[in-house]
Amino acid sequence: MVIHFDHRHKPLDGDLLLTTQCPVECDFCVYACNIEKDQKKWMPEKTIHRVAEEYSKNDISIRICGGEPFLDLSKLKKCIEILFQYYEPSDLLIITSGFFGNSKKNTLKYLGPLKRLDFDTLVISSDRFHLKRVPLKNIETVVDICKELEIEPILRISIDPESHTLINRLTEMIVKNNIKVEVHSWGSYGKAEEMENFSEISFDKEKKYFFDKIKEYAGKLDLSGEPNYYFAHSSKRSQRRYLGQFYPTTYPNGNLYGCSITLKYSLMGNINNQNLLPMILKWKNTLPGFFHVSKSSCNRLKDFLPPKFNIDRCDFCRNQPFNSEMPEEKLGRLYTILNPENLEEISNKLKKGSNEYLLSFRIKEEQLNNKLIGEKIDKFLNELKKRKIRFTLSRPLPPCISVKVDDKQPKNCFECRELFTIDNRRVRYCEPLNNVNGEILEKLDNRMQIFNKFLYYRAEMKISSVCENCIYRTRKKCNGLCFLKKV
Repeated sequence: MVIHFDHRHKPLDGDLLLTTQCPVECDFCVYACNIEKDQKKWMPEKTIHRVAEEYSKNDISIRICGGEPFLDLSKLKKCIEILFQYYEPSDLLIITSGFFGNSKKNTLKYLGPLKRLDFDTLVISSDRFHLKRVPLKNIETVVDICKELEIEPILRISIDPESHTLINRLTEMIVKNNIKVEVHSWGSYGKAEEMENFSEISFDKEKKYFFDKIKEYAGKLDLSGEPNYYFAHSSKRSQRRYLGQFYPTTYPNGNLYGCSITLKYSLMGNINNQNLLPMILKWKNTLPGFFHVSKSSCNRLKDFLPPKFNIDRCDFCRNQPFNSEMPEEKLGRLYTILNPENLEEISNKLKKGSNEYLLSFRIKEEQLNNKLIGEKIDKFLNELKKRKIRFTLSRPLPPCISVKVDDKQPKNCFECRELFTIDNRRVRYCEPLNNVNGEILEKLDNRMQIFNKFLYYRAEMKISSVCENCIYRTRKKCNGLCFLKKV
């Protein structure tokens, strides 16, 4: 069987993270998986039943992934047995690193049971990060055994500018064995956020290099070098015709996200005690859910971000909701409220880790136009930089306290990450604007519409006396909103 763009008969796909345990420990792993043994890292059988029940009745196929599903073969077999109560083999896929391909005998031990269960496809991840612990020889062995067992191997390849050596080796193997591939870039999510040398990738350029190499090797063997001949996809491109980029992803603990990049605003609930459809309908009342659970695209989220932030469509979901009452596994920035009085206390609590901090400074009226306050905040931020603690600002700092921040930080109300939230499909403005309600989502196309209404409400507010004659306000370099009062 050759998979091209639509490979399953069900209209949608979703992920079941059987485990977050993995022997490869990739530097860019979205889920920050590692090899440490812990039963909590494996999905219990009752949760597998719930995933199968809820996904199947909503016409969603399943990708069994992780982590590394093959790390415990008995648990994988049990998972498959449960899924077969709800699915045909053609509705399921398994994604692996191929760590077991160190010999033909060992590979047969792992893949033989799949064949006996009528699995006809295996997706194998391969990139420069996997290569550190899974030699390319392992992948070649897995491909050989797949061919022997008549299982279709698909290489799931992530590339970046540092992948050319791997690409040169992979493309020869792909052409010689007529292997189908899916090619991805990788972003700064999860563990990759800790990589200091991460930079935005020009994926189109790297993808062109990949398929130029395919064409080069194919020419030597007088075979087809057309990209479409090799393209596959282990998730549906047709998915977007039904529900945009909705991609349900369930962790071993049952927490269910509406996107495979499990940022905190995509959390829908827990499948152990909630049904999927009500979770979907509730999530649709949020901004990301509104675009995911529709025929639109989550790229539309960029329209609701300031231009300086919209290079990353995920910026909105990294930040909201503005609370810390979130599951441990969620991705996104850790929202932290600070004031000049508690900086030392907060500094002692902040630690270097996989999560970036979203800092929200609360400046009192009497602290405005006070250079000492600015120096205190400056010292605090510089200390975080020295300790390599990653942070970004949620609110703009008033320019009158003279804190130096880079251009990536919000400078005014339009750029403020706290300008609005979405509550029950309606705009709710920031706390300084008394959380007044705005328009419903259906009437909005972009951030500017939200901001224009914000300006209307702001006109009803009384400005702080400290700000009345401030030069920054006169020159329109500060909105002063956080210190306005209701008339």
